[in-house]
Amino acid sequence: MQVAPGIHRIEAPLGERFIALHLLVGDECALLIDTGMDNMPRDYILPYLNEIGLAPGQVRYVLTSHADFDHSAGNASMKEIAPQALFLCHELDQPMIEDVEVMIRDRYGEFAADHAIDETDKSKQYIRENSRHIPVDVTLSGGETIRLGADWQVEVLHTPGHSRGHLTVWDPRSRTLVLCDATLFNAVLFKNGKPAFPPTYRYVDSYVATMQRFAGMKADLMLTCHYPIYRGAEIDAFLAESRAYVDRVDDALLALLADGEPRTMRTIIDALNTSLGEWPESAGIYLVHPLAGHLERLVQYGVLETARQDGLLTYRLPQQP
Repeated sequence: MQVAPGIHRIEAPLGERFIALHLLVGDECALLIDTGMDNMPRDYILPYLNEIGLAPGQVRYVLTSHADFDHSAGNASMKEIAPQALFLCHELDQPMIEDVEVMIRDRYGEFAADHAIDETDKSKQYIRENSRHIPVDVTLSGGETIRLGADWQVEVLHTPGHSRGHLTVWDPRSRTLVLCDATLFNAVLFKNGKPAFPPTYRYVDSYVATMQRFAGMKADLMLTCHYPIYRGAEIDAFLAESRAYVDRVDDALLALLADGEPRTMRTIIDALNTSLGEWPESAGIYLVHPLAGHLERLVQYGVLETARQDGLLTYRLPQQP
């Protein structure tokens, strides 16, 4: 549906969740933000283009917001539909967006060596079977402007935290933030609004800075990929809860580690899972993403120290002399 002048939200099912893809249509050309899974350009984007009377040839830009397969896996399919389109992403996420094997290794397999936490072989095979990636035409760094019409330009913002190269699109005309996954509340949600799994932000200081930037922009409309549409005061509440969640994780970690005992990532997850969210217990393993960021930051600040236990990283408060 059209949610603001020229801005369309295309919602597609993602198991028990959904993904919202965004299409910005100007007088001169259109910008598509994310392509979803491999089937989604054919099954959802193209039918929507037909419904609104937009020829695929008018899609000049396809921007991948960040390196997660449910946002980039449809790139090859979209290229088949709109071969003239230029594909864009941030330079920091480019290697993973172009190659699903790099994404599986560096994004989803990041925690295997230090924490023995990895996607299952079945999950990796699902990613491969539903992804077709292609080379990116232009890499961005944030600060670019995209012209969609004589009187309409949108701005590309670098909004890291969930990934190093996450991008957001800002429309000053309607004061709309298309922030995709740049801010993740206190959980990623099922379609029914209940928590599905933890918020998978990764780089804490960058994530907090991104949220503070959004809060200062005072948007009228905020569009995400896995949450409802937010307007006005709802935006402030979403951002405030997202920010408060970061503090709750820090507090929970420090309370758990106060006894000075070394703990592996798995034992930390087991101890904090039910206190940090109400998602299904099995989904708690995805706490590895935010917890890794928090623990790395606390080590960097000298609050925690690391060691190895049976080859796995452990964390504890430094022992007092």
